[in-house]
Amino acid sequence: MKIEDLKVGEVYKCKVDEDMDYPFEGKVEKIYEHSALMEIVKNDPKDDTNKMELNNKIVVSIKKIK
Repeated sequence: MKIEDLKVGEVYKCKVDEDMDYPFEGKVEKIYEHSALMEIVKNDPKDDTNKMELNNKIVVSIKKIK
């Protein structure tokens, strides 16, 4: 995925190496140069504690968004 292909408000599948243990779906809130601020909208129930600690938001590298 390229940064130009991201659209604010759209939902994408993501997998990060830190903070969340399982893949999740996130809605783009803001786009940065090489990453995006995502609202976590769907996640594995095992990651609910991590999601709460992050206040449902996470910055994801463009390389980790599909």
